[in-house]
Amino acid sequence: MSQIDIQNLFDKSRFPSGWCLLLIFLYTPVGLLLVLLRFLTVLQLWLLASLLPDCNTRRIFLNHGFSFAFGIMVKISEAKVGDKQTRIIIANNVSVLDHFALYKATQALTPSVWDLPNVLGNALGLQIMDMSNKEALIANIKQFLSTSKSNIVLQPEFGITNSRVALLKFNSWPFVIETSVQPVTIKTWRPEFIPIHVTSLGSTWWTDIFWFMFVPYTVFTFKYLKIKKNVDCEVLAREVEKDIATSLGLEISCHTVSDKAEFEKRCIMEKTQNRRLNRRSSLNSQVIHNSEIQRMLRQVSEVLPLVPHNVILRDLLKTRNVDITIANILDGIVTYTPESTQTTITPSASYNQLQTSTIKDNSNLGSSSFQERKAKMIKEARERYIQKHGLKMC
Repeated sequence: MSQIDIQNLFDKSRFPSGWCLLLIFLYTPVGLLLVLLRFLTVLQLWLLASLLPDCNTRRIFLNHGFSFAFGIMVKISEAKVGDKQTRIIIANNVSVLDHFALYKATQALTPSVWDLPNVLGNALGLQIMDMSNKEALIANIKQFLSTSKSNIVLQPEFGITNSRVALLKFNSWPFVIETSVQPVTIKTWRPEFIPIHVTSLGSTWWTDIFWFMFVPYTVFTFKYLKIKKNVDCEVLAREVEKDIATSLGLEISCHTVSDKAEFEKRCIMEKTQNRRLNRRSSLNSQVIHNSEIQRMLRQVSEVLPLVPHNVILRDLLKTRNVDITIANILDGIVTYTPESTQTTITPSASYNQLQTSTIKDNSNLGSSSFQERKAKMIKEARERYIQKHGLKMC
């Protein structure tokens, strides 16, 4: 049993990369129309199953209807080899609709907890059973086999993989029910121009079904392997696991469905953390941007104290430049109403004189060049700053 990295067993994304995404994008209107049509078909089939009496003809009709609704086609590569005494079918796990495809190919039912009408459940390949614990399920299966002619399908991986690298390790309890089992392999493929994976890590059953309805069709290929017999359930599990993996060209891994659940949880946590980090960095950039704007606002206000802050801020958000904003205000491009100076003027006489000279100079702005006016106002702002903080002239 080779050591295989668990992340190689699953697809983190349902979609391929590169130019194939363009094909999917172009196909999208057709896919959405198919989803709508197939969804309406499912609703009608559900009503028929709920209202009409149970009979074999209706089950066949429902099965064909669901084949269209899910876009599922079934192919059997090799005919069944075995005897009628083998009632347990063992298969690998590739999708959420394996039970439906297996029923079409083998007429065997899969244990389920879904409380569906009997005819509807059977048309989907499901048989309601008590799955509260392993012992109760084994007892239910044995009772069903003793009272029914239908076979039972079990998938000992109990978890879906991408079916390209390796199988999950088979659980041994399905091999406790009978000493002989019928191994069956499952492969799926979809049209090359719509290369959407059957499943992805962390996906839900209803999203998987949506994509079944979206693509034109999904082909399930089944192959019957030689019946395996052994009284030791653990040995039988390992033998069947090896036969199925060899037939599919896959390896056997030591990873179980519990390992998959832990890996899935870890991936979801990493995605959540990455989103939080991205959101935090975005907020930090906004804070930095705001602090930079406030710094520029203070610089302009030091030079032009009579201009309202909201006027300066509005122009700074456009220019992102202190000099350009000052020039726009001095040239009259930005118009404003001067703020009242009574609430901001200090008792200092020298400071009052500076404010008065500033007002006078502003009234005669047209008599000097822009650079001279700018230099003079910066000089006055510097003098005000030095006087305000009690600094010495350098």
